Amino acid sequence: MRTGRRPLQNRVTPFGDVVAIAQPGLFIGNRGIIHNPATKTLLGRRCTTKAWLVCVLDYKGRHREVMGGRTWTELFFLDEAVALAAGHRPCFFCRRRDAEAFRAAWAKAKGGKTPLAPEMDAVLHEERLDRARKRAHAIPGPIGELPDGTVIAAVGEAYTIVQGRAFRWSEQGYQAARQIPRADALLTPPSTLLAIRAGYRPALHPDLEASPREASPRVGADF
Repeated sequence: MRTGRRPLQNRVTPFGDVVAIAQPGLFIGNRGIIHNPATKTLLGRRCTTKAWLVCVLDYKGRHREVMGGRTWTELFFLDEAVALAAGHRPCFFCRRRDAEAFRAAWAKAKGGKTPLAPEMDAVLHEERLDRARKRAHAIPGPIGELPDGTVIAAVGEAYTIVQGRAFRWSEQGYQAARQIPRADALLTPPSTLLAIRAGYRPALHPDLEASPREASPRVGADF
């Protein structure tokens, strides 16, 4: 966030859109070079690579001028649940342990050999996009039984599921858990959901981790 200045268009929503909002993020990532460094504005393309990554904000003290170079476009996510929902995966360079855990869970869930990163990227690219738009998927079973970190869509809003409770994503951060009127689609790519079910644990925003369990309404099992 740039204090006193208009936010750059580099915050990623659970729907995969890149927007200009003043929202702090727990993770940075990229989809290749999708900006003009002279104006620090986005180009028309959504990505220039199938490797959509989720990286740590601080790596060995390295400093980057946000959207100031042409190596990759810095994008920010409220937490890893949002990043995964948008179609990204952990980076093998700066998040090696998490990336290996994600890949192992992927292989366990799919019952095959350990995949190469480009193989996972190819699958995720099909699951996250429908042409140039976010691909939505059917929700596999009751929402209350989805694993922590799954993101769904309901009446045009995105909700992250934690302990069977739905927390709405907003520009200001997560809103208190609520009973949602209707669930429309799964935003987390199906293969990523399988990896989460198989043991991968997305890093969630502290507001979710600290939310009181008993006082929050649970999602109805009939959605």
